[in-house]
Order: sequence, then C-alpha cells, then structure tokens
Amino acid sequence: MSPTVSVVIPVYNVESYLHRCIDSILNQTFQDFEVILINDGSIDNSGQICDQFAHQDDRITVIHKENARVSAARNDGIRLAKGKYISFIDSDDWVEPEMLCEMVKKAEEMSLDIIMCDYKKKSNDNEMKMSQPIRGRYYSKEDIREELYRCLIMFDHLELPPTISNWVCLFNLKFLRENQLHYDEDIHYCEDSLFGSKALYHANNFYYLKGHYFYNYFYNPCSTTNTYNAKKWDSYLKINERLKRYFAEESVFDFSKQLKINMLYFTLNALGQIKYSGSNAQEREKMIRDIMNHPKVGDVFYRFEFPNVSWKMKVTILMIKFKLAKTYNYLVLKTKEN
Repeated sequence: MSPTVSVVIPVYNVESYLHRCIDSILNQTFQDFEVILINDGSIDNSGQICDQFAHQDDRITVIHKENARVSAARNDGIRLAKGKYISFIDSDDWVEPEMLCEMVKKAEEMSLDIIMCDYKKKSNDNEMKMSQPIRGRYYSKEDIREELYRCLIMFDHLELPPTISNWVCLFNLKFLRENQLHYDEDIHYCEDSLFGSKALYHANNFYYLKGHYFYNYFYNPCSTTNTYNAKKWDSYLKINERLKRYFAEESVFDFSKQLKINMLYFTLNALGQIKYSGSNAQEREKMIRDIMNHPKVGDVFYRFEFPNVSWKMKVTILMIKFKLAKTYNYLVLKTKEN
C-alpha cells in the first residue's frame, strides 16, 4: 500500500545535522510516510548515517549517487515518490512534530494542490519567525490569479524571497507530474524560486497555514549557500532569464515589473554575499563592479519604478544604478583598501 506522503531529503556532507533532520521526520505525529534520502556523493559520514536509518526503519529508502547537486536530487525524489503528497526538506533543517499531520489533514479536507506553512529562521544564537505578507487560509484558482499573481515571482519590498519556498510546502504529487513540474538541474542556487513560481502559477488551489511555524530553517551566514561565488551569480541570471521566458510565453498577467524586482533582488543578494567571500577589499570591489556592470542589471533600470523600500535601500539601489562599486564596497560592505 502506498504511503500518504513522500518526504524527499537531498543529503550532501551534513553529518553534523542529519540525525536531527531525520529524527524530526520519524517523530511526526503522522506516521504514514516514506522517506527518500538522496545521498548526493557525500564524502563525509552522511552516506553511512543514511544507511543506518534505513536499516532501522523500512519506510526509509536510500539512493547513493555521484554528486549532481540539489535540483537533480529533488527530481530523483519526484520520480521515485510513491505518496499522494510530496515534501522537500533540506538536510540541515528540521520540522516540528505536528507538521505532516496538520498539512495532510488540510490537504485532504480541501483537495489541495499546494499547502504552505510558516517557518523559523534559526542561527546558533538567534531565532526569527518568518511569515509571508499575504493572507492566510484558502485560495481558489480565481483567488490565486487576483491576489497572488501580483507577488508570484517577487514581492515589491525586496526583503523576502518569492511567495513559495518549497521546503515549507506539501505538494500533490499527481499535480506536479501532470504539469511536468521539475527542477532545472543546471541551476544549483535558489532553485526553488523558479520551481515554486511555476507551481503556484499552475495550481488550481492553494492553502496558507499562516502563523503555523512548522519548519525550522538553519541559517549559517558563512555557509556556501550564503557566500558569493561566480557560479551562484550565474544561477541567478539563469533563473531570471527562464522566469522571463516562461511567463512571457504562458501568462495572461504582466509580470514585467516583478521580473525587474527579481533581478534586483538577486543583484542585492549577490552583492551582500561578497562580504563573506574571504576576499580582500580590491578583490571585492572587482566582484562588485562586475555585477553592477552586467547588462541584465542595467536592463532593470530602463523605465524603472522604485519598489516600496526604505530610503537606505533606495540609496543602495542608486549605487547599483550608477555603478558606484567603490562607494558600495566602503559604505555598505564596510571594507577598506589594504
């Protein structure tokens, strides 16, 4: 008999966090699930930990593969999943015991394509409750078009990522497969923004469990996820271009402003991450200048309408517009020449 939920967890060199993540699934109040652990070429003890869990619980399946990154691992999960619903959880994060119970209950009650909860952003010494600036409860297809298309790709204020963060969602697996929704495997950073925008665009309905903080997102500002590298910038550019192409071809809604805000969001992300790159002031300034001079960044400012942001953010945006790399390096990143 097929499980109700397939929980997909890509695993790569997370031996310090993996027990916490898997234990949080096994300790759910709802127990009708399978866990698919995709060991993506780990070179630490993560693979062995996965095998130990699988030996102890026959609901756990382990796939060992050469490293192909998180998008490919999640696609493996979509192909292998047997559940009615699918959940994607990052291996350094963990979830509250009632997460699956509450989300499955609502999904079954209302025949949902997608349901989303809130999350806590946790570091070693801090915790923030994160909630999206949209209303909670049920959205029909008409509600999605009228209320969520305007923030489908990007919120105007630039301080939060797109509406859908995949790891706080439960997806109807049949819905994903019928709409051929999958992750772009050549995108290795922020990949869920592209997937989530497409999924919500196609959804016939959606439910937001606002105020239910079931997911714990572990934030490490010095991790590779939050530090700058050229491949990450390349992923940002690909995401924006593919969003532009996808919604230009299929949409009845004008997403042009959101696409500009999305590109600006990625630009600000990349520039901010340079602070943790370990480079000296001159190297940082070159990285900043390369980003600011990119043609796609310049395109943002053609007939540009300022988003609803603070005056400090507007000053930062003006530095980008006028390519003030040295000023940004000194004032925003607080670096000095050696």
